[in-house]
Amino acid sequence: MKIESPRLLLRWLHSGDLEDFLDYRSDPLVLRYQSMSPMNREEAARFIQSQANKALGKPGSYQQIAVERKSDGKLIGDCALKLRAGEPRIAEIGYTINRRYQGQGYATEAIRALIGELFSNRNVRKIAALVDVRNPASSRVLEKLGFIREGHLRKSYYDEADGDWFDEYWYGLLVEEW
Repeated sequence: MKIESPRLLLRWLHSGDLEDFLDYRSDPLVLRYQSMSPMNREEAARFIQSQANKALGKPGSYQQIAVERKSDGKLIGDCALKLRAGEPRIAEIGYTINRRYQGQGYATEAIRALIGELFSNRNVRKIAALVDVRNPASSRVLEKLGFIREGHLRKSYYDEADGDWFDEYWYGLLVEEW
């Protein structure tokens, strides 16, 4: 699987990604607003192996798609994709970018490319995303791409680091809005 944008290549993770993957997936600041804990080397290697060469869009389970910078082949992050079980024309997405590459438009570019693939070639009608309300940068990425804030989920996410419950925003984008 390969999806290209001007600066990025979206592809499957592979074992050669381990060091770059571990660099951001072990960083608590990168994972601050996500429901995952930092990974150690063994966990990261197992995770990459579990994601390698999957069929794109298996309903009901998340898949991580590598975000590679074309200029130097460096893995700078990944996108998450899950097609809804029972209704695979609805997708949920997410994204994680290495802290050193945040604020440079890479998340927006990667998600734009993934949206194009899902709407143009995968028969998806709607794409949704959840965002921790404390993460305005992530909301800006989605809003730049035309996502509409459809809901405010109160106290729907327990943050282990803070030991408290936090709100999330539910965003959606329909194929006819793209």
